[in-house]
Amino acid sequence: MRRSSVKILVVVCCLAMVALTYLARSWVYRGRPPWPVDPDPPEGVGEAGETVVIHYHLRPPFYMRDGNRVYGLVLQPIATAFANAGIPHVFRETPARRQLEIIAANEDKSCAAGWFKTAERESFSLYSLPVYRDKPFVAVFRADVTQFAEGEATLDRVLADGRLTLLVKEGYSYGRQVDEGLRRHEPRRLATTGENRDILRMIEHGRADYSFMTEEEAMDLLGSPQLAREKFKVVHFADIDSGGWRYVICSRMVGATTMARLDEAIRNLHSEEAPR
Repeated sequence: MRRSSVKILVVVCCLAMVALTYLARSWVYRGRPPWPVDPDPPEGVGEAGETVVIHYHLRPPFYMRDGNRVYGLVLQPIATAFANAGIPHVFRETPARRQLEIIAANEDKSCAAGWFKTAERESFSLYSLPVYRDKPFVAVFRADVTQFAEGEATLDRVLADGRLTLLVKEGYSYGRQVDEGLRRHEPRRLATTGENRDILRMIEHGRADYSFMTEEEAMDLLGSPQLAREKFKVVHFADIDSGGWRYVICSRMVGATTMARLDEAIRNLHSEEAPR
C-alpha cells in the first residue's frame, strides 16, 4: 500500500512540474506576440503591392529575435502599430548602415526601425511619430580608468579629458546633447562598425577607454554572463536630459497616406506626451 502511495505521489509531482513548465513558458512569451520575420523576402516584395519591409538589426534590449518572432523595447511598439494600422509588413534583419542606404535609395517600400531624428536623415526619408524614448545616455568605462569613479560626472568634463580615447559606432547619432558635445570638444576617438558587445570587449582589451550607450543597453549587457561586470564602470551624467525619441523612418515610396495610418496607430499607443 505504501509503495502504491509513493508511485501516486511521484506521478502527481511529475504532472505538476509539466504544468508549471507550460505556465512559465506562457508567461515568458506573453509579451512576444507572433510578429512575422521574413529573413529573405521574395524578390520584389517591397516593390509590388502594399507590403512594407521593416528593417532592423539585433541590438538588445531594443531589437531582439527569437526564432521567427521579433520583440524588444523598440520593435514591440512598432510591430503593434503596423498591425493596428492594418499595414501589410514583414521584418527583415539588415545591418544598421545598410538600412540607411536602402531608405535613401528609395527603390522600394522600406522602413527602418528605431532611428533618431537628424537633419540629414530627414532630407531623404519620411519620419513617423516617435515610438520609444530612451533613458539617458551613460558612459561605460574600463574599470582601471582612474579619471572618473562610478557614479555621476558631467558630459563636458568627460569629453574635455584629452587623455582618454572614446570608442564610437560609425554612422551613429548619440542624441542631440552628446552629438553637440562631440562637435564642441572633438575628443580623441576611434570608430568601429561593431555592435555594443564588441565595443565593450574592445574597451576591456584596451583599444579605447570608454563609449556611450543608453542606460538600457549598458545594464542589459553588463548583466549578461558573457561579460565580467567588475571590469567596467558606468558613469551617469548630471547634465544630460532624458534620452532621445526613436522613430520609424521610411523611404518616400511608402507614401504620405501609409505614414498617416501608421502615425495614427502610434498616437494611440503613447501613454506619455510625445513630440509631434
